[in-house]
Parts: sequence; C-alpha cells; structure tokens
Amino acid sequence: MKSHDVTSGDGTRIHVVETGNPDGRPILFIHGISQCRLSWDRQLNSDLADDFRLVAMDLRGHGLSERPGAEAYLDSKLWADDVDAVIRSLDLNHPVLVGWSYGPLVILDYIRHYGEDIIAKQGVLDAGLYFIGKPYRPAELAAKVRSILDERATRLAAARAS
Repeated sequence: MKSHDVTSGDGTRIHVVETGNPDGRPILFIHGISQCRLSWDRQLNSDLADDFRLVAMDLRGHGLSERPGAEAYLDSKLWADDVDAVIRSLDLNHPVLVGWSYGPLVILDYIRHYGEDIIAKQGVLDAGLYFIGKPYRPAELAAKVRSILDERATRLAAARAS
C-alpha cells in the first residue's frame, strides 16, 4: 500500500492510498461523512487488486487529510478540486469514481465543475441525496457537515483531555 499527500486547489493537503495493479484501470473510492479511506479496506484488499489500480482518498477534514477552516467546506468547487487534484497528481487515466454515502455528492460536485471527459464511469453506493429526511440542498448539507465535523473535533479534544 502506497501513501500520497496531494495538494488541492486551495492548498488543502489530501491524503490518498493506493494498491493493486499499477497498469490496471484506476478506481477512485470516495467515502462518506465521518469516515475515511479505511471504509474501503475490503475493496483495497480484495481480488480487485489483481486487475485494477485501487485508490482511496480521505476527504478534506477526514482521516489523515488536512482540516481547513469552516469556510473550506461550503464551496462545492473545493470538494471537486480535491478529486481533480487526486486524479491529476496520481495520473489516474480515465478512472472509475465510486462513492458511498456523501461520496457520490462529491462526485457530482466534480462532474458539475469538471465534466465527465476524463473519467470512465461513476458508481454510487447508498448516496446521501436525502439528509435528515430532506432532499439534498447544498447549503443545508454544508452546514450539517460543518456541525458534524465540529462535534467530532469537540469529542476528540475532550477524549484527549481526559
């Protein structure tokens, strides 16, 4: 398993791991809120590695990626820039993008801002198109994500202090 740190468009450091066949079709796995690249551990350690180049990223503010200020979660272009930085930095040739939970929303951000020309396909697993029983609205979802991340940081600080 190789680890990489990729710099996104706004300077945020994004942590990425990869394994598998370096000459195979790349698959980029994108996790959900409050998760990290470890959500894809089974896929990364499966027979898929025989044929595919398997890449999993930690979204901004998650896992080993940098945690920028609150404003860095509000703009869908920044999430798209993170995916683009991973694709370009690792030279992923027509990757398949696979997202789970919040991951498909990040994929949709990527497609909205960059189009579909350099990706092969996208896969959606249990997309969070509804959040707290309401249809997805970017501003509401961004506020909820910020709230979840703030709560998580508070709990981590309390645990470390005890």
